[in-house]
Amino acid sequence: MAILQEKVGLTNEDLQKIRLMRPGMVVDLQVSGASSTKRVRTEFVGTHGTGNMIIRFPDEGKWGSLRDAIFKDNTMIVRYILEDDTGEVIAFKIKVILVLTKPSRLIFTTFPLAIQNHDLRTEQRAQIRIGATILDVTEDSEICNCLVKDISPQGWRISVERVAKGARPTVKQQIKMYFPQAKGQELLLWGTL
Repeated sequence: MAILQEKVGLTNEDLQKIRLMRPGMVVDLQVSGASSTKRVRTEFVGTHGTGNMIIRFPDEGKWGSLRDAIFKDNTMIVRYILEDDTGEVIAFKIKVILVLTKPSRLIFTTFPLAIQNHDLRTEQRAQIRIGATILDVTEDSEICNCLVKDISPQGWRISVERVAKGARPTVKQQIKMYFPQAKGQELLLWGTL
């Protein structure tokens, strides 16, 4: 996959995209060894300001030996998906500073000097946070409460609690969404999940 819109230097927007990385987030590492280039998945651990980044060493039981590709002064490409806010793939190059083996296998790297990004969506989504209730159209009964997280001309994305008291909606189910309004008004929208 080609990454578009290469930038030189980090803008405030670029720094914000890096700050949206959370511990435990899955990242894709592209590492080059003596004989081949590998793409492996691991997880992001954190940053130390804008000084360095910390990434968990990939599981060699799953990806094979990586000691010939992840070592001091070698360059790696990191990719991750910013799904929640912008729906784009973010990529940047970093250099390995230190590979720690004890007490945990961690990779300490430089902080990126530039990022590249590629939009995943053809249309932008508006980020919102509105509580709503999902109702079954056929039975006119409440299914569960939800949080509408974003909307676009093609639809919306909702979040349902894992410990939802009611049942969960199913894919392709006809629903109504009830939005309580101020001053006793209400808003109902019909749709399909």
